[in-house]
Amino acid sequence: MGIWGNRRSEGSAPNDRKRATDGFGTLRLIAAFCIIIDHAAPLTKSGGSVLPVWFGFDLGTVMVSAFMAMSGYQVVQSWERDPHPWRFSVKRALRILPGLVVVLALCALVLGPLLTTLPTGAYFRHPATWSYLYDNLLIFPQRYALPGVFTENPYPNAVNGSLWSLAIEVLGYLLIAVFGLVGALRRRWVVLVVALALAVLFQRMLTAQWETPPVFLLVPTSPLVQYLAVYCVGILAHLYREKFRYAWGGVLVCVAVEVVMYASPMTELTRLVTVPYIALAIGTLLPSTLWLPSSLTAASYGVYLYGFPTEQLVVWAGARSELVVALVSVPIAFALGLLSWNLVEKPAMKLRRVLLRRKPEPPSHSAPTVEFERVRT
Repeated sequence: MGIWGNRRSEGSAPNDRKRATDGFGTLRLIAAFCIIIDHAAPLTKSGGSVLPVWFGFDLGTVMVSAFMAMSGYQVVQSWERDPHPWRFSVKRALRILPGLVVVLALCALVLGPLLTTLPTGAYFRHPATWSYLYDNLLIFPQRYALPGVFTENPYPNAVNGSLWSLAIEVLGYLLIAVFGLVGALRRRWVVLVVALALAVLFQRMLTAQWETPPVFLLVPTSPLVQYLAVYCVGILAHLYREKFRYAWGGVLVCVAVEVVMYASPMTELTRLVTVPYIALAIGTLLPSTLWLPSSLTAASYGVYLYGFPTEQLVVWAGARSELVVALVSVPIAFALGLLSWNLVEKPAMKLRRVLLRRKPEPPSHSAPTVEFERVRT
């Protein structure tokens, strides 16, 4: 699937190196900032998007798609380096759970008691306080409301609306593990069939040809199908890496497709391909002079986790302009993301050495081989 280029995609290095080794970390951080900017409009009830309506571009949806494509592309490489279910699960859990635990605890046990309209005792006795903690920690299902918190905001009763995508991310991890265990990553056509099946299902849903339940696996069905399809495209980009050649010309073609399709109800379908290509091409082709150091880009997950509650807090404090909310929230979320990485996520990643320590090979008890020098006659 080469498009006007000859540079091939390459694997990316871990985020905890001192220097950036590719453009993916930079792109992830920018995507996290863009999601915060996109949320500013609905959280202030000033419109559906920060971009003009005529552009027909949902910034948040596109950025989540970019995240999913990059995740599928890079996490499948983690499985290939160490195709072991337990070690793979531990690595993935240590990547997302520690930061999630802390943001949930801060929202429920610090922010909630300070902002709730309920008496403090009633707040802590309310079952929703504790279901917010343990349900979101389990990731399925997600809970967004804390009792009496942000009830007067333009977008009320939602403390952290960004948590919904974590369930799809975890299902993407599970999908990679299943693909690996059944041998589908070696028979890559199987992954291609799954991606096509998800795309067909999504197309039928967009055109109301198939009636599907609104919720499946405790996740809204439409985004579940959409983003798992994107996740599979990211996986395929790695599996077929010898056929994928990224070029800025290809990026322009994808952008042109988006411009042509923006008024069509099928634009979400074309984005199953165009957005992953754009994201992976930028991550691969971005000049090294534009790479941000990993000490900054490692904050992207924390920025994503803290962006929504930060915006709601800024709105609660009285801001009603989407521009003001975005400009104030982005640097605060960035600072919190850096703290999350350095104080929580990075130390937790070191637990890999303990939890995944491999047992030494047992000594061989076979009789030693003795070689005798040939006797000359």
